Parts: sequence; C-alpha cells; structure tokens
Amino acid sequence: MVGEIIGAKEIGKAIKVGRVKKVVVANNCPKVLIGKLGDVKIEIFEGDQSQLGTKLGKPFPVAMVGLKDMLDELK
Repeated sequence: MVGEIIGAKEIGKAIKVGRVKKVVVANNCPKVLIGKLGDVKIEIFEGDQSQLGTKLGKPFPVAMVGLKDMLDELK
C-alpha cells in the first residue's frame, strides 16, 4: 500500500508534522496507544493485530497503520 506508516512511534511523529491524515487500528490495539494519537481520524479495523498485519502483507502483527492520504484505504 502506498502511503502507509507502521509503528506507534513513527505514526505519532508523522501526525505531529501533518503527514498522517487517518489511522487504522486493530480491534485489540491497546487503548493507551489510541489515546496518544491526538486529533486525527481513527478507523477501527474489524480484525485483530495479526489479521491487520496479514491484510497489509506483513509477516508480523500490526496494531495500527497511519495513512498519508485520505484516499488510501485498506483493500
């Protein structure tokens, strides 16, 4: 997927500089991580972290993914 950022720290940095417009979080993402996102559009993914990682084509669980463009969607 074009325009994706993975990792809570990297997403947080990108939000601060305006590079992330939307964050998709797994349904079992820790609430403390979601609370640190600030004022950005948040979408809850129906699956867990393992399923989100698989959806992104990653061989590891992903708690959240930041999207740089609102037109980017998980397909």
